[in-house]
Amino acid sequence: MNKRLRKKKHVGEFQEFGFKVQGMMQAGTSAADQDAFLDRWIDFVEARELCFGGGSAKDSFEGFVALSYPGSATAEDRAAAEAHLKADARVASFTVGPLVDAWR
Repeated sequence: MNKRLRKKKHVGEFQEFGFKVQGMMQAGTSAADQDAFLDRWIDFVEARELCFGGGSAKDSFEGFVALSYPGSATAEDRAAAEAHLKADARVASFTVGPLVDAWR
């Protein structure tokens, strides 16, 4: 496959990685507190030049984190996301998935 097609199909040297995030809020977390959590989460993600596609339901949240421009999220981004979620007292449990191909 030539370079133009590899770039168009995001394979080889043009492969891009991101990671899945999901979690549960503490029982009894109000809708306002959950909105505040999501606002802080988005601020964290954007500060690292990442983007988050996803959202929240009653007491849970989930989505996918990737670089906001062509390229890949890094292991450091993933570790920082894990540390950010661990530090938030309103988060009861969470999972930060491994880096995976963002296009497949």
